[in-house]
Amino acid sequence: MTDRQLAGLAVAVAALVPQAVLARTPTVCLFRRATGRPCPSCGLTRSWNATTRLQMRRAFAIHPFGPPTLAAAALFALAPPGALARPELRSQRFLAAVGAAWIATWFVRLVRAGR
Repeated sequence: MTDRQLAGLAVAVAALVPQAVLARTPTVCLFRRATGRPCPSCGLTRSWNATTRLQMRRAFAIHPFGPPTLAAAALFALAPPGALARPELRSQRFLAAVGAAWIATWFVRLVRAGR
């Protein structure tokens, strides 16, 4: 299975799994189970699920990067091959900015979870 197919499958699963099932699913994140605090990607599945149901306020509350990463995964899965081969999307500066934003968001979520 290619990366594009995996991205499409992840988007489809997020759209098809009922919210009630996700609510009953045990935590599988080893970091969260060990520390009781969220890892950088904790909540993305539930956020993607809420996004596919157009529950945007809920989606962003669960994980701020949920809706943008769902959009990126869907675009990656559906775009024609080569359409996303833009150098600015792979630049060190862009990737560093995204990484810094992701880590900053995680830090805020860690602080909030500790209250």
